[in-house]
Amino acid sequence: MTETEAAGVLADDRSDGGMRMTTGGAAQRRRLRRDFAGLAVLIAGVVAFPLLASSQLVFVAVFAGVFALAALGLSLLLGLAGQISLGHAGFLAIGAYTSAILTTRYQQNALLASVVAVGVTMVTAAAVGTPILRLRGHYLALATLGFGIIVAVVANQWDFTGGQSGIFGIRKVEFNGRVYDDPSEQFWLVWAAVVGALILARNLASGRVGRALGAVNDSEVAAETLGVDTFRLRLQVFVLSAGLAAVAGSCYAHVVGVVNAQAASFLLSVELLLMAVIGGLASVWGAVVGAIFVRALSEALTAYIPRVVPGASGEYQLIGFGVVLVVAVIFLPGGFVSAGTRLAGRLGARRRPRTPVSGGGVTAASDHEATGEAAPLLLRAGRPAVGTAVLLVRGLELHFGGVRAVQSVDLEVRTGEIVGLIGPNGAGKTTLFNVVSGVLPPTAGTVEVGGARLEGRRPHAVAAARAARTFQNLEIFSSMTVVGNVAVGRHLRSRAGVVAGALALPARAEERAIDAEARRLVELLGLGDVADSPAADLPFGRQRLVEIARALATEPDLLLLDEPMAGLSAAERAGLAGLLRRLRAGGMAILLVEHDIEAVMALADRVAVLDDGRRIAYGAPSEVSDDPAVIEAYLGADAEQTTLGGPA
Repeated sequence: MTETEAAGVLADDRSDGGMRMTTGGAAQRRRLRRDFAGLAVLIAGVVAFPLLASSQLVFVAVFAGVFALAALGLSLLLGLAGQISLGHAGFLAIGAYTSAILTTRYQQNALLASVVAVGVTMVTAAAVGTPILRLRGHYLALATLGFGIIVAVVANQWDFTGGQSGIFGIRKVEFNGRVYDDPSEQFWLVWAAVVGALILARNLASGRVGRALGAVNDSEVAAETLGVDTFRLRLQVFVLSAGLAAVAGSCYAHVVGVVNAQAASFLLSVELLLMAVIGGLASVWGAVVGAIFVRALSEALTAYIPRVVPGASGEYQLIGFGVVLVVAVIFLPGGFVSAGTRLAGRLGARRRPRTPVSGGGVTAASDHEATGEAAPLLLRAGRPAVGTAVLLVRGLELHFGGVRAVQSVDLEVRTGEIVGLIGPNGAGKTTLFNVVSGVLPPTAGTVEVGGARLEGRRPHAVAAARAARTFQNLEIFSSMTVVGNVAVGRHLRSRAGVVAGALALPARAEERAIDAEARRLVELLGLGDVADSPAADLPFGRQRLVEIARALATEPDLLLLDEPMAGLSAAERAGLAGLLRRLRAGGMAILLVEHDIEAVMALADRVAVLDDGRRIAYGAPSEVSDDPAVIEAYLGADAEQTTLGGPA
């Protein structure tokens, strides 16, 4: 299978661990066609099912729809935001109790009560999520578990919520003088909500927010340096998932007519989690498929186990339930939807003709290299005038315990120049980059980017000041295509949030513009032949170019490049050098860390040298190359006998 052919399969289903987005290309079009086809089938099924099935099956399907809503919210939280919740039933219970209290004690209409219930639950989620989403891994899981337990205990002990008896006599949905209490009508109401929520979730996962959170799950530090406020986005998805759980809880209360503390039980939270995982976290469809499967399995075991094992009690049914679920998780680790997607992708790849992949190289340097000119590239209206200092570092220090990794470093980088930053291994170059870009807070000193003091600020704040960086150790978004990686770099230059992304139409024009600009930069870096290929499948050197294209997508005034030529071929290195000259001619400020001293000396206007965390030299390349301290730092040789390039 060729690289291009494989892209069609892998871009569709690269990771079973969470929802991912591929920007543009054939894979995205295929996914869109599948989603439309799936929605058409689902809508047809929703319309026809109550007309064909028995009342008992319809009632079971109503509950499958209720739990699909809650599982969909949990799927967004886990698959999109990468956050686990073991207390999600707590939000379902808040929605159910709020709706029940408003309809029974305050005689409010069920629809109005449901809207208020969703609002109350989302406000609660914002209050709860603000502190606990700062936790990671099992600490977050335990915090959400504690939240669910608190809700269950309060519901069980508080007289206002009916105590152990709960709340009875909850009114059915009533609209325009008609009470909707028939199972078929309840089915249509609940599944209409499921279809609507599914469309909104699909749009969200396929747009700016989904792309950003997919990047966060691949490499949080890289996403942050591209301007993604990871905490804010995760909180928004947490609140949205709680809102969907509240819709489910309100539906549950008005369908059953009673609610008690079991609505917040840990077992229900686990069941919702199983629905999301078994269905598949790689797609929003997984929650719906998982909810149908789990509810159907539960009903089937309840009906048939007593026939197989006469006198069997509920424990036998739970054992059968567990066995089937364990088998499903072992043999379908990505869930039912991922398995179907992989199968469809492989079958489609066999039918598509193979397209040979040609080699590529950086194309930006070709037009003016022959004349020695560097035509300006990526000019930006509003960029500070050439010669303006866009990076000012003063007295910068960073200590790790007793280790002084950076010591009293001063540095200045102006627009329209390239400053080389060199030094032996372990000199502190990458550490300095990490402090400047906000990855590490300094112990002392100041960092000013674009006129704003930013020392100690998070990386997304530094990116907002129009500073972008690459990494010494690659930080590629491995679940995305090349274009998808570069599209994340447009995050700060686009505006669609959760609401606009979910509605899709307001964000459609913006998404087309993002895709077009991402593809332009991909072509500029000579990656057009692999634009829709998974970035993780590219050779090391070409992944370097993806990082550079992604950084340029932010439209920076300051570009921080950490060993960008490592792994590149000779032709690619020459092309990248020409690209950097053209970016400098366009007024960009570039700080370049590179071990290829000859390349740095040829490119840089000024060079700073670090050794053991200290700046030991700073000036024109010719001055630095003859500096005795620099020669000794690199070679440990007598300055009178040696120059940086070789013997004197």
